[in-house]
Amino acid sequence: MKIDSINGIEDLEKLPFTTKKDLIGCFPYGALAVPLRKVLRIHTSSGTTNKPIATFYTKKDLKIWSELMARAFACVGARKGDVFQNTTSQGLFTGGLGLIQGAERFGITVVPFGSGSPEKQLEIMRDFGVTIFHAIPSFALRFIEVLENREDLKRSLKLRIGILGAEPWTKETRNKIEECLGIEAFNNYGMAELTGPGVAIECRAKSGLHIWEDHFLAEIIDPKTGEHVDIEEEGELVITPLSREAMPLIRYRTGDITRFIEGPCECGRTHIKIDWIKGRIDDMIKIRGIGLYPSTIEKIIASHKETNGNFLIVLSGIDDIIVKVEVNNSKANNTALIERLKQEIFEEIKNATQLRTIVEIVPSGTLPRNDGKAKRVLDLRRLV
Repeated sequence: MKIDSINGIEDLEKLPFTTKKDLIGCFPYGALAVPLRKVLRIHTSSGTTNKPIATFYTKKDLKIWSELMARAFACVGARKGDVFQNTTSQGLFTGGLGLIQGAERFGITVVPFGSGSPEKQLEIMRDFGVTIFHAIPSFALRFIEVLENREDLKRSLKLRIGILGAEPWTKETRNKIEECLGIEAFNNYGMAELTGPGVAIECRAKSGLHIWEDHFLAEIIDPKTGEHVDIEEEGELVITPLSREAMPLIRYRTGDITRFIEGPCECGRTHIKIDWIKGRIDDMIKIRGIGLYPSTIEKIIASHKETNGNFLIVLSGIDDIIVKVEVNNSKANNTALIERLKQEIFEEIKNATQLRTIVEIVPSGTLPRNDGKAKRVLDLRRLV
């Protein structure tokens, strides 16, 4: 390919993709495009692979990132007088300082509490009258567990908005979080490679996530062929950041499965929208020849009010599958309810996936909790 063959946006497909493997392979400084003396901050990805991905920011990069996050706060309905608490680590994880600097740029009060137990987080929210918080969705579910036994604490909260992201989740889980916490919850999208959170977010219409097209060029491709798919068709999201100085990327393959949503948004914003992330390509598990995304199971479980949203898919033997589901403590001793719930979840999973599973109902707190992103699959097949 010759550079003079690139004459406009219509030639984008002629350019090669950048992949996660490329960035991991040049850790730590191989993707840096400016002298290190111009870099004001370094973050990394969450490091689910052996090595994380390093991401770099110049003064201009940080300014733009702050403005994008401030735009996100406006998008979900933040207003002057709100108090914001970030429940995630304020270290290398981009969801920490990224949200804080955006809230400060927007002009609301910030409580930079960082990571801590869900009970302590809620007590700080009560003490400082927090109205907006940011969390990983699975951590927001832990708030529900705490408040089930702390009605006094629940009544004293002033929460009205939750900004959630950094792991795949579903609208059914959103409904559970909104109902149990009495808030509006909004899906936020981003990744360290692209700048961090602030690539896309829902507006109050909740009809998809607006990608900030003045800073990110989005494509959706067939993950097998690399060719563009039709509008509204599912595929892999590819992003080209348009304004980054320290770490510009060309056609970065996110591995996330979604689709463009066509048509105007009732909020009046004209930035193109994507649907909720269905999952990552490497999240899909094969069971008896059937491809399964954990989000399919999550939708079913979260739709039942008796559950607290926590579950674990355990694979063993030759494609044996057990789905362990936690229920609220108030329901755990109701034998008739438990048997009905087991049968309903079994039938719904079978109808949705054609898979016959063993459904186990367990009390709240039985399944392991993680400080970071939730682990929804335990695959023991490779150990057999």
